[in-house]
Amino acid sequence: MNLLFLDESGQLSERRFFALGGVALRDTDWHHLRGLWQETLAAHGWPAAKEIKWHGIRTGAVPPSLADAVIGMLARSPLRCYVTLLDIELGASVAPEFFATDEDAYSTGLMFLAERFQLLLQDADDVGMIVVDSRFREDDARLRRFFADLTQDGTPYSRLDRIVEGLFLGPSHFSIGLQCADLVCSITAAAERGNGQARGYLKTLLPRFATHPATGELDGVGLKRFPERVRRPREETRLF
Repeated sequence: MNLLFLDESGQLSERRFFALGGVALRDTDWHHLRGLWQETLAAHGWPAAKEIKWHGIRTGAVPPSLADAVIGMLARSPLRCYVTLLDIELGASVAPEFFATDEDAYSTGLMFLAERFQLLLQDADDVGMIVVDSRFREDDARLRRFFADLTQDGTPYSRLDRIVEGLFLGPSHFSIGLQCADLVCSITAAAERGNGQARGYLKTLLPRFATHPATGELDGVGLKRFPERVRRPREETRLF
């Protein structure tokens, strides 16, 4: 079985920019990832029960040496990264059916990620499940209903018959996988906005992002922008 851990970055209510993404790994690689994570934290005297999040790295609450070590560890880990970047402001005018409400925007990001996870599972001839950072009880219930319909009916582009039905939701501070998802998603989103520290970390993480098996392309596979014509800061210094 493969596991896909997802987290988000940005506020849907602002109706501007939102990212949803995370990390996939095989269940047989889980113990290896957990060991690397715990060893890295222990080497820097960081309690295993204390979260490592991008917000803490950005504000300095996570010491820079530990932040560098964690990102380096992720770059060596048996992970495959996927992030969807949604320009809600642009999407509301050029593809309004995908962005009519906050729930629609979130569902759009989840749909793209589920399609890419399905392709990974087909390639591995395996099944998988998706674990999402819990939001609020009412939001979680709506998300479960949406995903149940999605796995039953498929998307306009793909059947999702290899994804175990339902979403598994839980608080991130109990999950190493969700903390990894937060870092990958939030760093990618911050790099897209032009944050220098995030851009440096993303360069380190890019080899872990999924690419097209034939062309090696990152865009549209491990990194999905929607709509495609997204306004990007520092266009002249794009990483990808």
